[in-house]
Amino acid sequence: MRRVLGLVAAFVRRDLLVDFSYRGSSVFTVAGALFSLWSLYFLGRTFGNSSPLLAVSGGDYFRFALVGIAFSVPLRGGMAGVSRRVRELQLFGGLESLVSSPVPPFGSIVLVALYPLLSAAVRGGLLFSLGVLVFGAQFPQANYLWACVALGLGMAAYLAFGIVSAAFVVVFKRGDPVAWALDALTFLVSGIIYPVEVLPRLLHPVAALVPATHALAALRQALLQGAGLAEIAPSLRSLLLFCGLLLPASALVLRAALRKAARDGTLGQV
Repeated sequence: MRRVLGLVAAFVRRDLLVDFSYRGSSVFTVAGALFSLWSLYFLGRTFGNSSPLLAVSGGDYFRFALVGIAFSVPLRGGMAGVSRRVRELQLFGGLESLVSSPVPPFGSIVLVALYPLLSAAVRGGLLFSLGVLVFGAQFPQANYLWACVALGLGMAAYLAFGIVSAAFVVVFKRGDPVAWALDALTFLVSGIIYPVEVLPRLLHPVAALVPATHALAALRQALLQGAGLAEIAPSLRSLLLFCGLLLPASALVLRAALRKAARDGTLGQV
């Protein structure tokens, strides 16, 4: 356990130092968050509580959209971050060393993914905090414990997608269309800024196959209505099923990609 914690600390510290070397990025992060929230706030002022589909948030569009935007950041950001980090390692010659280390390849990629996941979680938390502190969104009934459980399961499911994306990068040495396509699908059908119910019925089964749909449903119930385990259990079961299927599958896909690259002698190529 001490060795694992040491590896986690080393990977996170390395990426943290790289990020801190670009100090202006934090200013742009906060500014971008404020501009995004202003847009949602004015949309909420425009439409008010006119839609019965916003019943989960008491008719408050801003609170509904705030939960969707804030917590879609860690869900979607970690997925894209994994493939981006793997591509950086390819370009700077570190991928071959990483996968030949004593840590199993799947574990190495998870360690590489830790900082993008943590960074995305911090950005999502910043958005949520600004929505509360600057724009006055209130969550008096929030059940933060089960909200964190739902978010953690959703992030684990999207980590699996990120590992598949990283496998694509390992084999094809190019930007990854897998993460882009999944990100676009998530934004379209999972109910980030509008309820899933407004989608055409044809897309409802598609929405049910996207982990973010279930994660955001559980998050809204927990944060906006104070729901406990009994109420969000169906969403949590769906997320557990996604994790149980996707994480082992992603490990197999990554192993196959690394073996192909090693066999072809292209693991260290850019």
